[in-house]
Amino acid sequence: MDGLNTLNYPVSKLSQIVGLVFQNPESQLFNMTVLEEVAFALENLGIEREEMWKRIRWALKLVGLWEKKEHSPLALSGGEKQRLAIASVLVMKPKVLVLDEPTSQLDPLGKEEILSLVKLLNKEEKITVVLVEHNTDFLLEHADRIVVFDKGTIILEGKPEEVFENVDILMSIGIKIPTRIKVGYELKKRGVVDKSVLSLNEIVKVLRSLREKKLPQS
Repeated sequence: MDGLNTLNYPVSKLSQIVGLVFQNPESQLFNMTVLEEVAFALENLGIEREEMWKRIRWALKLVGLWEKKEHSPLALSGGEKQRLAIASVLVMKPKVLVLDEPTSQLDPLGKEEILSLVKLLNKEEKITVVLVEHNTDFLLEHADRIVVFDKGTIILEGKPEEVFENVDILMSIGIKIPTRIKVGYELKKRGVVDKSVLSLNEIVKVLRSLREKKLPQS
C-alpha cells in the first residue's frame, strides 16, 4: 500500500494513508460535539495544536459542518452524520478513502449530498475514493472504475461499461444488473442491437424505432 508492506507497519501509520468510513456512521461517532469528534484522531497522534486546528477547520468546512462544530453528533441528520464521519477521517489526510455503502441509509437529499462530496474529494482534493457498493445503477453512472470480487477473488475489473458488458458472468454470481444494461442485454439477445451497454438515449431511440415499425400504416 503506497509502497509499504502492510505487515511491517502499525495501524497508526497505515491509517494516515487509508481512511475507512463505516456503512453506519453512528458506529464511529462517540464524542460530545462535532468538533471533538474530528479532533479525536489528531489528539491521539499528538499533532501540534496549530496544525490540528488547521486540519479541523479544513475538514469541517469541506463537508459543510463548520457552522455546526459545537453541535452534538446525535442532533445531526443522517446525511450530516455521514459527512461528519468522513470529516473525522479526512483530518488524517489519507491518500485513499474507503466508504462502505455510504448512501445506503440516506434519503435522496442525503445521497446527493454525499455524492457531491465524494466527487469533490476525488476531483478537487485528489483523494482516491473506493466505494464498497451493491447499488449497480449508482456505480454505472458515477464510478470511474469497478472491481468485482467473488469469494475473495477479483473476477472483473475495468471501466463500468467494460465490466457490465459481462452480463452472464455478473448474473452467475448474483449481482444485480443495472436497469439500462438489462434492457440492452435483452435487446442484444433478440438481435436488435450488437452490444449490451447502451446509453439511455440509445435505448429510447431503439425502442421508439421498434414501436414505429409495429404501428399499423394509416
